[in-house]
Amino acid sequence: MKIRNILLIPSLLILLFSGISSCGVDRWPEYASETKLDLWIDSVMKQEYLWYKEMPSVPLGGKYFEAPGTFLKSLLYAEKDKSYSYIDTIRNTPVPSYGFNYTTHRSANADTLYEALVTYVLPHSPASIAGLERGDWIVKVNDELITKKNEKELFESGQAMKLSLGKYEIKKVETGEGDDKKVVEKGIVTETGEIINVGPEEVVEDNPVHYSEIITTATGAKAGYLVYSHFTSGTATDKEKYNSELRKISKEFADAGITYFILDLRYNTGGSLECAQLLSTLMAPSNALGTPFAYLEYNDKQTAKNKELLFDPELIGSTGKNMNLSYGFIISSSTTSGMAGIMLNCIVPHGKYVLIGSNVACPGVTTEAFISPERTWALNPVVCTVYNSEDESGEGGSFTAGYTANESEDLTKFLPFGNKDEALLSIAIGLIDGTYPPKDDEKPKTKMSPIKSINKAHPDKVRNGTRLK
Repeated sequence: MKIRNILLIPSLLILLFSGISSCGVDRWPEYASETKLDLWIDSVMKQEYLWYKEMPSVPLGGKYFEAPGTFLKSLLYAEKDKSYSYIDTIRNTPVPSYGFNYTTHRSANADTLYEALVTYVLPHSPASIAGLERGDWIVKVNDELITKKNEKELFESGQAMKLSLGKYEIKKVETGEGDDKKVVEKGIVTETGEIINVGPEEVVEDNPVHYSEIITTATGAKAGYLVYSHFTSGTATDKEKYNSELRKISKEFADAGITYFILDLRYNTGGSLECAQLLSTLMAPSNALGTPFAYLEYNDKQTAKNKELLFDPELIGSTGKNMNLSYGFIISSSTTSGMAGIMLNCIVPHGKYVLIGSNVACPGVTTEAFISPERTWALNPVVCTVYNSEDESGEGGSFTAGYTANESEDLTKFLPFGNKDEALLSIAIGLIDGTYPPKDDEKPKTKMSPIKSINKAHPDKVRNGTRLK
């Protein structure tokens, strides 16, 4: 990541606080330490922020004592900056986790009880090593039933925990009394007796290249399937680790002769434009190579940075291969955000991509990281607009799902990634084979809505991320 330091101009500080004194006592060191971070934020924003002209003015000597996040929010152009710009501390120590996410659902057996559905498990994590899988139902933790009051305590102790699993089934149950009695179908989770013992939390690598497979459909079509959870190039010690995995997978898919590509972004919360450029270059039809992928336009103080990005064949390297695809499927959900929308905007002029799941918003802008002089804070303001090859940024708009679907609509199909019967993947396969949409009598008749989603597998992942690098 390219990092830049913006240093304060000493004369600015002297101008603001030259009159600060009390009874002959020099209060300058005290005020300087309390205001220098906000002053630095202000100075960066006035130079780098895409909408610096629309920034609210800061009264002389005012607001510079506020918390960094509060101060930054006061500077943002709220009409267009939908929380894209942010500031955070630089954390050198990764946060440990069990390595799985889950959603809580109200139990059909008692309104006060919850059951937890596992949605995502990181490889090589305590959860994965213990055998926990996506689609598993947790009914007890350390022999305690899950409730609204104890759910957080049970799942966030950090210590080893015993999980009691259950099975989700559609059952016929009687409701009502007397003349109102009737038999209805209801989704019920029943404890199975299976126990999984998960070890204590530990630091787990969050590899965004989560799952890949070459799927052969019922009609014999070959489709490459990739679950990609965020646009990140690599680790602190291996900057290209994850990009190298993308290249390797692209070669495997291309050599296998796939005719369809299914890109699963349902849990993708964004990341860097550089990764989106690489993935798009690997996906694009071969005649797009060397042509414009995107154009970056900065504010009028930073026009020297304006530049064009290509579907660059040099990014593919010797280990990757262009898949030469003009048709594919992209799986999305309400979680899909940030860079995913920008990538869609830049790739759709070059092929037909069917969106399955939920609409995907397009921010149309990216952020850049600026590190404070003390190297303790990272300020990430919006710095440029991203246009596609048709000169469209898509800013503030969204891509409409061609086939609207929710993986929680039919929980009998909430299955591990790659299972051909999994709720969203099965739609893509059905479209390839011509068996989707299903007949009315095949559609799910029951629904069990989640109460909330808990994302603990990715404690360090940027939400709604639209970084340049």
